[in-house]
Amino acid sequence: MTTTSAATNVKAWHTSILVYFFIFGLAPAALMVRLPLVRELVHVTTAELGIILFFGSIGAITSVTQAGRVIARFGTKSAIVAGCLIVTLGLFGETLFIVNHSPIGYAAMALFAGLGMGIADVGINVDGSAIETATGKTALPKMHAAFSIGTFVGAGIGTLASQFKFDLLTQMSVLALITIAIPALTARFLPTGTGIEARHKDVVTTREPKVAIWKDRTVLFLAIGILGITLAEGASNDWLTIAIVDDFDQTATVAGIGYAILLAAMTLTRFFGGNLADKFGKARVLQVCAFTGVAGLLLIILSHNIYAAFIGAALWGCGVALGFPLFLSAAGEGENSARKVAFVASSGYLAFLVGPPLLGFLGQAWGVTNMFYVIAGFLCIAAIFASGAGNVKAAA
Repeated sequence: MTTTSAATNVKAWHTSILVYFFIFGLAPAALMVRLPLVRELVHVTTAELGIILFFGSIGAITSVTQAGRVIARFGTKSAIVAGCLIVTLGLFGETLFIVNHSPIGYAAMALFAGLGMGIADVGINVDGSAIETATGKTALPKMHAAFSIGTFVGAGIGTLASQFKFDLLTQMSVLALITIAIPALTARFLPTGTGIEARHKDVVTTREPKVAIWKDRTVLFLAIGILGITLAEGASNDWLTIAIVDDFDQTATVAGIGYAILLAAMTLTRFFGGNLADKFGKARVLQVCAFTGVAGLLLIILSHNIYAAFIGAALWGCGVALGFPLFLSAAGEGENSARKVAFVASSGYLAFLVGPPLLGFLGQAWGVTNMFYVIAGFLCIAAIFASGAGNVKAAA
């Protein structure tokens, strides 16, 4: 047996990873939902705000590309705990610079927080995959649902804070204290050898001549598909609230409600998504989801009505909810699963973290809702390349 100990409490491990998924959605969403206020406090344009968010993406992409090496040497436990601490300090630092009207400091701390988020996110997904192996059950969609629940709660906190004009620094300080307490409470339940031993196993079992992963047609399809759908997911986090404030002429509170609706739709879809994929096949579910997201975006763009936009936000959430877990699940099937998952995941992280901030330039030039046409186009691309996920159904 290659786990740290035969006596490892898988249930406690599973619960702990669910908590980490939840907590990594909580504080960032509470800050994101107040982006209109943040933009005002640091005195930047929409395009300049996109550049600042891009610094966070640089940090995350940098750590994602190095996460495999770190986990191979130290294990997922170290990556998760260290990542959580870095994220907490980074978000708190961001807030300090925001309230002191410093866009440069905000960008620097966004970079720092991104470094922690990237390595922690890879760590919890690797643990999630290991838990699936240990239990024999599909677990990643519901784990991502826990993340969505965290973002939903965080968005609710941010919306209420906006409504009652609650101080941003106090809001984020409380959330930082909650986040930093999680490793102290859960670290003992995380196996120490998960990533290390998985790496060693891969070295032993993949001695055959290496074939470039990107030359595999199926893997390439999955990488392009996840790029399209996760770009749309990341854009919903960054730009929905700005669109509601700027183009629908609504308050920050109303924007927060729209974002909460999107997150609620994502959460419900992720909770039931594993069962849907088992029944209808991953490719079919991904295609239906992607076109649902397109319908939602068009409703937001064309309706000019806030209530229709709320419906569009819900459809957008449904459309992007299953992209990351199902594309990664498909990549993990068959031989060389570790290399395939790493390649597809890198494409998804790149799209999720780098794409949406760059869309800020288009939003500045065209208006944010007009920029949503580009996002709809990427969802159409995702629907086309989702065929790589296959339509194998679970056995009855």
